[in-house]
Amino acid sequence: METPMATRRKKRIGIFGGTFSPIHYGHLICAEKTRQDFNLDSVEFVVSATPPNKPFGVLDAEDRFDMVVAATEDNPHFNASRIDMDHAGSGYSLLTIEAMKAKWAGKAELFYLSSAEYLDPQHRWYLPNWIGGKELFKLCTFLIFPRDNGDVEQAKAWAKLIPQARIEVLDAPSPPVSSTLIRDLTAAGKSIWYTTAWPVQQIIFKKGHFRTPESPIEAHKPVPPERIKRVAIYGGQFDPIHYGNLLFAEWVRQQYGQDRVLFVPSGDPPNNPGLTHSAEARYRMVVAATAENAFFDASRLDINRKTKSYALLTAEDVQRKYGQHVELDLLISSEYLEPANEHYLPRWMGAETLFKMVRFIVKPKEGATTEAVTALAKQIPEARFEVVSAPTLPVTSSEIRTLVSEGKSIRYMTPQVVHQTIEKAALYRKVKSKRGTASSRKT
Repeated sequence: METPMATRRKKRIGIFGGTFSPIHYGHLICAEKTRQDFNLDSVEFVVSATPPNKPFGVLDAEDRFDMVVAATEDNPHFNASRIDMDHAGSGYSLLTIEAMKAKWAGKAELFYLSSAEYLDPQHRWYLPNWIGGKELFKLCTFLIFPRDNGDVEQAKAWAKLIPQARIEVLDAPSPPVSSTLIRDLTAAGKSIWYTTAWPVQQIIFKKGHFRTPESPIEAHKPVPPERIKRVAIYGGQFDPIHYGNLLFAEWVRQQYGQDRVLFVPSGDPPNNPGLTHSAEARYRMVVAATAENAFFDASRLDINRKTKSYALLTAEDVQRKYGQHVELDLLISSEYLEPANEHYLPRWMGAETLFKMVRFIVKPKEGATTEAVTALAKQIPEARFEVVSAPTLPVTSSEIRTLVSEGKSIRYMTPQVVHQTIEKAALYRKVKSKRGTASSRKT
């Protein structure tokens, strides 16, 4: 028997409008998190044919639409929409929402996804100044994510300045990965791995999007092992490895010209000895995640050594593997430059020897500025440092473990092959203890 119309729940439809030139993991991660947090039935990615704020110099809408299709087609809750492309003129948000309202004929509640920059009263495109804004506010609820790891509380304060609109602020910052970054990297002939979905990368490559006559052709051929002169060591728990790790490593490789990046899962990490038993599962995920990148290698050095995973021992093993004259870079987080940290870098085992062997490439931890980290590095003059300002993604291993334990999606956070490993090995799921209480299996 059909449910009476009066008692049926309206569909909850998210509308994510944009230029998408190109779509990237920042869009996808924020949309997926929003979908789950607000129980949306679907998210419509509406490609703006003629964006009012970018009327000139934008890639053809059909090409941008194809990339959105390629990025979203494998998600049953995402849909690439032509609703804005199907009408002429400027792509004002009001026209999009009106078209969506007509399409659903009162059977859906509409939510408009956007970033917090438009809540800033000083912004050129301040939300209350949008053309048709008064009418738009009556038709949908705005779901806002802070911009570039911005302050959630600041966004909420701005939202209060627009009482005529229904606004919800999400704790899901939009990451520094941007369409502009991807276009710039492509024009420079550099890799855009881990910034956007692989099918999107392939479309950009084969159609020559964003290239100029001066753009060099990207070199995809790594030097053979016997000619390797510079190696980056990326050690960590990788529990699990994710796109944030991969994007950082690829950025560093291109900025500093390493011949290889070695991902070295800790066998017995000094700062988390409870992970010893999961080394094989973590290693398999690293192998799977790095296999398609010709410049990345997974290494068992720490696991096979059967000792504590000290960085000095890893550096010595890598030097023996590639030769005495190889230049070594060690990728670390800035938290290890803080004297209050229990694992402060000068306290590492054999730190004095390690300082002579490697250059440290430091990634500022969330909330830390490059300038602040550089100041910390100067307090350790015996070591060599490079502090990088690399794009990041709002992804952590702990968040992935939590989402899996709660039965939620981890799309766009880590490669699909890692998803499959997690599912196959039943990693991070909640299991019942002998007393019948739920616990999280840590593997």
